[in-house]
Amino acid sequence: MAAASTDSAMHVRRASTTGLACALLAGGAATLVVLAGFGQPTSALWLSALTLATMIGVPLLMARPAGTHNALATAATLIVTMTAMSAVPPYLRGLAHGTLVATLVLMVGAGACVYRLRLAAVGADAEPHHGDAGGVTNAYRTTASTSRIASLNTDGAVNTGRQTTARLASLALFAGLSSGSLARFQLSALCGASGAQSFWQIALTLTAVCALAYLADRSRGNATLTALYLARAALVGTLALTDSPALAPLAARIFLVLDCLTIPALLNLRGNASNAANASSAPAILSTTCPGIAHHVGMVLGAALSTTSYFFGDGFVVLYAFSAVANVICAASLVSDQRDRSTRHRHSTAYHPTTPSA
Repeated sequence: MAAASTDSAMHVRRASTTGLACALLAGGAATLVVLAGFGQPTSALWLSALTLATMIGVPLLMARPAGTHNALATAATLIVTMTAMSAVPPYLRGLAHGTLVATLVLMVGAGACVYRLRLAAVGADAEPHHGDAGGVTNAYRTTASTSRIASLNTDGAVNTGRQTTARLASLALFAGLSSGSLARFQLSALCGASGAQSFWQIALTLTAVCALAYLADRSRGNATLTALYLARAALVGTLALTDSPALAPLAARIFLVLDCLTIPALLNLRGNASNAANASSAPAILSTTCPGIAHHVGMVLGAALSTTSYFFGDGFVVLYAFSAVANVICAASLVSDQRDRSTRHRHSTAYHPTTPSA
């Protein structure tokens, strides 16, 4: 019991330190970009790159330290980091020494990264090591047996991993497309909600993300991800029907919440058991980073399409209708996949009934 409590406390320390480091680095870097005076196109490009780094880095950093609450830790870190990127620059812009403060924030974030690496090293050293001869022999036999079994299933595992990665990329691409299409109403939607936000708005957004992510951790199957895609379709359809720029600030915050929940929900489709055992392998790293990359590509593509002469005018209804239909198709595919899994599980249980214990 004490060991489990210590391990849980270590997970909390790693996750909180990682989240703090990501928020400080992103907030400080975004502030320096804004204060540098590069101009709108160059600043948007740098902020887009920073958003891409956030979407890739946060899920990868949270793959291990989050423990059993991976969706909660990843979603909370994403929303805090994205909020810091949009909220910190307006607050520091009015300071006389804003650049110095932003530099200090970056330095503190780098220090948090170093501390996080030390925590990871301590956690690795704290793992039990079997030094007795019997333990070494048994470990060797177990490893050899596992290697033989794994070698027989290598081709199947590789094919399954490629299919899963391609599926994650397509789902994330369509999700990002619906978020990026909001740029018709708000050009800065490419890098999240913009402008100075009040404390209660930030607290409300963080609370909503944490509550929904906690429910996602406790839910089974693809119910959470299906609901997220249906919510995207409903919101995009509402924007297309109303055509009201006044809804842009609220829609940007809602899409930010959906984005921070969608990426960790997509990671649950990887197959937690196999990827948890090989979290540092190349296929696991690829499947962890591909949702963030594909999501950002979709955001850029949606923003580029929605700001063209045709889609920025009356043709925006076509783009929004396509985005809504794509999200509905994604939700339908998730429902179909869950139904197929349930059918296979019932057939497996029928042909291979469990043996009652003596």
